[in-house]
Amino acid sequence: MSPEALAKAQSESRERVAGTIDVSRETWERLDRYVALLTEWQTRMNLVAPASLAEVWERHVADSLQVTDLLPAFETLTDLGSGGGFPGIVIAIMRPEARVHLVESVGKKAGFLRAVAEDLGLSTHVHARRIEACGQVLARSDLVTARALASLDKLCSLVEPHLKPDARCFFAKGARHGEEIEEAKANFVFHVKHHPSRLKEGSVILELSGIRPRRKQGLR
Repeated sequence: MSPEALAKAQSESRERVAGTIDVSRETWERLDRYVALLTEWQTRMNLVAPASLAEVWERHVADSLQVTDLLPAFETLTDLGSGGGFPGIVIAIMRPEARVHLVESVGKKAGFLRAVAEDLGLSTHVHARRIEACGQVLARSDLVTARALASLDKLCSLVEPHLKPDARCFFAKGARHGEEIEEAKANFVFHVKHHPSRLKEGSVILELSGIRPRRKQGLR
């Protein structure tokens, strides 16, 4: 796709999303700048699936916005496997009063996230480390998010040792979420709420709380 055709497709995608949200002019300017930076850096590295770049507003921004809409008030949030910044950067734009930690082990992607945060003046801190090395960050977090990162069982194993008792996790999942829940329940006990996706039938955002190892409960 030519740069001109890409710009036109993104503009049309933005118009379709604009009719579904009500945000300030400053917020729109930050979202626009973020998409512009993402599009520019995409020529150097694979931040999102190339086929989704033309519809970045509907495929990625809107998906991140629906996660943001579910989040209660918080002081500190950690986004795992932030990649191109979805949903972490969007959350930081929409909740400028809060602290957002972005965990991304791929150095080039972490560099992109730092560049975006500096350009937009966001209150974020980028951790270019594996999730397993970010226990202290998770321990300070009120909320944890992840999108298209790992199975629910794997996510629980990564966060459970570090979470505060009242911390909540918001994990975006696809049509297999029911199977993933059952697989995770073999190893963990947790409370789960299903928030259906507004964008894709069958997909959900799973809200988990009270995660603890099942083995400690003697429930095997």
